[in-house]
Amino acid sequence: MRIILYLGKGGVGKTTVSASTATAIARRGERVLIMSTDVAHSLADALGVELSPTPLEVEQNLFAMEVNVLTEIRENWSELYSYFSSILMHDGANEVVAEELAIMPGMEEMISLRYIWKAAKSGNYDVVVVDAAPTGETMRLLGMPESYGWYSEKIGGWHSKAIGFAAPLLSKFMPKKNIFKLMPEVNEHMKELHTMLQDKNITTFRVVLNPENMVIKEALRVQTYLNLFGYKLDAAIVNKVLPESSSDQYLQCLIDLQAKYLKVIENCFFPVPIFRAKQSTAEVITPDRLYELSQEIFADQNPSAVLYSNEKTQTLEKINGKYVLSLYLPNVEVTKLNVNIKGDELLIDINNFRKSIILPNVLVGRKTEGADFVSGNLNITFAN
Repeated sequence: MRIILYLGKGGVGKTTVSASTATAIARRGERVLIMSTDVAHSLADALGVELSPTPLEVEQNLFAMEVNVLTEIRENWSELYSYFSSILMHDGANEVVAEELAIMPGMEEMISLRYIWKAAKSGNYDVVVVDAAPTGETMRLLGMPESYGWYSEKIGGWHSKAIGFAAPLLSKFMPKKNIFKLMPEVNEHMKELHTMLQDKNITTFRVVLNPENMVIKEALRVQTYLNLFGYKLDAAIVNKVLPESSSDQYLQCLIDLQAKYLKVIENCFFPVPIFRAKQSTAEVITPDRLYELSQEIFADQNPSAVLYSNEKTQTLEKINGKYVLSLYLPNVEVTKLNVNIKGDELLIDINNFRKSIILPNVLVGRKTEGADFVSGNLNITFAN
C-alpha cells in the first residue's frame, strides 16, 4: 500500500502533476485512487470527467474522486452539524448564517483525512494519490491527526460539564443522541492514519513548484513543516520550465530569470531528487495527455516508488535547554561556513553552495550560538 500526497502553492500545477502521476501508475497495472482535498476542485477538469465524493473509474485501474466536505457533514454528521447550528441560532444568528458557521474548526481537515484513511483501509487500491489543498490548509490537515485527540478530549470534557451544570437550559436544543460519543471512534482513526502517514515505506510527500521566488519560499516552508511533523519528502517537481534559449528577447529574459531560480531550487532541496516538467503549449487534460506529462517527469522511474529513501533532510531537537537544528548535507566540504538569519529564513553559505531554510515559529527571533558538522549533518544551535 502506498500513499502519495502532492503539496504546493496554488496555481503551480499541482493537480496536473498529481493526476499525471496517478495515470502513469494505473497504466503500469496498479489500482490507484486519486482524490482532491482542495475546496476549489480542478481534478475533474484535468481528467475531463464529472467527479463526486464517490470514486469513479476513469479508465482501467484509475479511480478518481473529489472530497466534498459540506456534503459529508450534512449526510453523515448531521447531528453534530444541527447541534452547533442550533446553538448559534439560540444566540441570535439567523438560520442561514448559523448553518454556514456550524462547521467546527478543523472539521474540514478531519473529514479529508478520514477519506484518506478509508481509501487506504479499504483494500481496493494499491496506491492513493492525494491532490492536496494549497500549503496553509494542508499544513493544518497534516497537523490534525496528532492534535485531534487533544481537541476531542477538550470538547468531550466541555460537553460533560455543560450537561452537569446546565442540563435544564441546554435540553431544548441538545440532540437526542450523544454525538460526542463519535469522537473517540474518529480519534482512533486519526491515530491509525497518523501512524500510516509517518511510515516512510507507506507514505511520502512531494512538493510541486515553479521557478519563481515566492513559490520557492512557499515550497521551502512545506519542506520545513514536513520535517517538523516527521513526514517524508521524497521529491520536488519543478513545473512550467521554459526552453533553454529563445531568439525572442522578452522570452530570453524570462529564461535567464528562471535559470537563476532553478539553481536556487537545486541547492535548497538537495539531496531530495528534483524532477522537471516543461511549460506546455497546450492544456494538459485527459488521461492520454497526462500520461505524456508523467513520462516527461519520471521517464523510466516508477512514480509509485519511494523516490528518496534517506532520513529526513532536517530535524529539530531540544538539547540541554537549547534548540538544535540538524541539516542533512552529505558530501559538502565545510571549509568556509557562514550562517545568517533574515526574518524567518536561515541562509547557509558553504563555499559556492547556498541553502535557504524557512524556520519553524519556535526558532523565529532566536540567535544562533554556533554550528558543527558531524557525519554529514550540519548542527546549528539556537540560543534561548
